[in-house]
Amino acid sequence: MSEEKNSPVNAAYKEKDLLINGFKPSNNACMQGTEFFASIFLNSPIGIFIVEDGKFRFVNPEFRRISGFSEEDLLGVNSLEIVLPEDRALVRENARKMLKGERSSPYHHRVVGKDGEIRWIVEAVAPIDFEGRKATLGFFLDTTEQELAKEAIYLSEDKFQKAFRSSPDWFVISTMECGMYLDVNEAFLRTTGYRREDVIGHTSTELNIWADPEKRNEMLRMLREKGVVRDMEARFRTKSGSIRHVLWSAEMIDYEGEKCLIAMAKDITGRIKAEEERLKHEKLQGVLETAGAACHELNQPLQYIYLLLSEAMEDSPESSSLAEMKKQLDRLRGITKKLELVTIYQTKDYIKGEKIIDIDKASKTD
Repeated sequence: MSEEKNSPVNAAYKEKDLLINGFKPSNNACMQGTEFFASIFLNSPIGIFIVEDGKFRFVNPEFRRISGFSEEDLLGVNSLEIVLPEDRALVRENARKMLKGERSSPYHHRVVGKDGEIRWIVEAVAPIDFEGRKATLGFFLDTTEQELAKEAIYLSEDKFQKAFRSSPDWFVISTMECGMYLDVNEAFLRTTGYRREDVIGHTSTELNIWADPEKRNEMLRMLREKGVVRDMEARFRTKSGSIRHVLWSAEMIDYEGEKCLIAMAKDITGRIKAEEERLKHEKLQGVLETAGAACHELNQPLQYIYLLLSEAMEDSPESSSLAEMKKQLDRLRGITKKLELVTIYQTKDYIKGEKIIDIDKASKTD
């Protein structure tokens, strides 16, 4: 170790008089040139090292900063010692290829710093003559931050893909204007009944998915104005023709260089049907209360009219008018009986688009 520290290269390094290719300056001009290159090596923002017989012979300050090791820690040590054990075979093979001219691009690997922290490195090597012997000149660049950023992006994309694929809600990515589907998740396919090949590359207009096309126009207008749509109620038509109610949310994104939208639809059909049933029940309660009150109020005058009619028919049994009056009273009594038997809320069309209670269907009678 002491011989390494006292070698000519280390003495030259310490005096900023680096010896390259075994050349020693013999005049002031050469001395200035050597000092120039020594300054580059010493002040380089890239780690630089020289390895001879597999051991470090020179390491510049940036190399030491990246690795965390001192010059005394490194000189005379096997250069692979700082490489992560899992990457050593790869480093050895890539370095061999670069030295033989079989590879031109730098290679990535990991090193373990003095503090035990793992760092990502981009490295390139070249053969040189050093003090009359073959050696390796290496360039050593720390890319840990970039690698961690790429890993963070990958994890983010991976999480998004998993959420996109496994979500119980619909997820779609489509073009803005024509609504061509670029990607959809399994929940979308499962609910609508389409196969992936039926959807990808086709538009929502082709599939006739929007039950109310004007809703899509409204959604596009909101996207252009605000860039986002949140919980817009819409109706979608499935492949079988059934209608699903959804809460539709969407945002504008750049997808492969094109303005697109990513949308999520929460199926609320069950909730809508439950609300409809609740309203029907409330209306039925209203109908029952109204029918009960009407029957109660009608029964007493009907009984009195029947009494008077019976007395009149005894005096004039042949009167057709009295017979018709009794027929209509019997009909009115039949209606009140039906009202008393109403059990469901059922309507029928009336004039001018209005609806009224369908007494026949709402009661138990045929």
